[in-house]
Amino acid sequence: MTANGVANRLDSTLLAGAGAVLAFTTLALGGTPPWARVGWELAVVALLGVWWLASLLRGELNFRLPPIFWPMLAIFLLACVQGFGRLSVYPPASREQVWGLLGVGGFFFLLCQQLDSEEKSERFARWLLAAAFLVAVFAVLQRLSFNGEMYWHWPAPPGSQPFGPFINRNHYAAWALLLLPLAWAKFARRRRDNDATALWGLVLGALAVSVLLTASRAGVALFLLAFPLYWVLARPRRSARRQLLLVAALIVLAVGVTLALDATRVAARWETLAEAFRGPQELDRHRWQIWRDTVAMIAERPWWGSGVGTYGVLSDSYRSFYSSLAWKHAHNDYLQWVAETGLVGAALALWFLLELGRAAGRKLLALPRGAARERVAAALTGCLLVLLHSGVDFPLRIPANALLFVALLAIVTAPVRHDGASRR
Repeated sequence: MTANGVANRLDSTLLAGAGAVLAFTTLALGGTPPWARVGWELAVVALLGVWWLASLLRGELNFRLPPIFWPMLAIFLLACVQGFGRLSVYPPASREQVWGLLGVGGFFFLLCQQLDSEEKSERFARWLLAAAFLVAVFAVLQRLSFNGEMYWHWPAPPGSQPFGPFINRNHYAAWALLLLPLAWAKFARRRRDNDATALWGLVLGALAVSVLLTASRAGVALFLLAFPLYWVLARPRRSARRQLLLVAALIVLAVGVTLALDATRVAARWETLAEAFRGPQELDRHRWQIWRDTVAMIAERPWWGSGVGTYGVLSDSYRSFYSSLAWKHAHNDYLQWVAETGLVGAALALWFLLELGRAAGRKLLALPRGAARERVAAALTGCLLVLLHSGVDFPLRIPANALLFVALLAIVTAPVRHDGASRR
């Protein structure tokens, strides 16, 4: 076999390998245990090594990077400066986050090289939904027969609220919401094959039921937002200003409903509804207070922050209330990010969001009505839902969610070849 043939064989394994990494992190308790973190990070390094070897055998090393890669690289460099340049209050925690960011960024880089054609993007999206269906069915079955143990065998951590393979039901809801718009796009597509419609309806139903069974307040609010938001994004543009206003209105509505549910102002009106959405009482009581205390943390280190991954180290010293809980996260990723990285990190995060909006807008404008446009709109909807969820929780600090987020981000932003020269 020629060197080029070996390179093509190696290339053909990369998308399957990326799917395996996503499956592993999801099933390994969201990728949160130390052994799971080491496992998925090494797997990403191995896949990048395979890609590098294939490129060398082919005699070319072409990087296909979307503009959003540069704010991601800048965020990684900021974490490196904090962790290795003594800007962090606890460098070991920041260095651990550096390796996590490197793994997530490397995974995004790999997918940007692989999703170079509509055919590959479609195949990858189908694989994601097939895996999502199996996980959702397992999650529903475990919820209906829960015995206090993960996988019906391992005791759940004290105080946790497991759902499916995730230790926290809210984090499962975020994971399912990332994929729910993709399932809806497949189900709602007009086709003559009724069997295919029924199949995608089954996938959509499994994901929808699993989200509702989590009884996650933010999850339910964003579930209701998912369908109108996708509808707005998937429509061919007629008026850019009108479309932007519709998206903004939907986001404001979702934020209002989420905060109302989170503050139990809505649930308190109906006893049965309040019971369904009942959560850890200390978390409900003190969430707003911890946000206020996080603002005080930001004011003390406004420029560079305390260092990525250090919030849990400092939170007790700023806490203005008694609680038996260990507040390792602010339950608002935006506040926590500014506390850990300062105004410099906030500027980089804003750059990232602006590039996401710009890249998504350009791609949607370039695509006519059809499967490709619907796929990109669905992936973008999933990304927006988890970014909204981050306002009341920390879903993107869970490796399974972070990797799935950048996978959808690659579908939205990865450059696609239009000359028919994509490698097979």
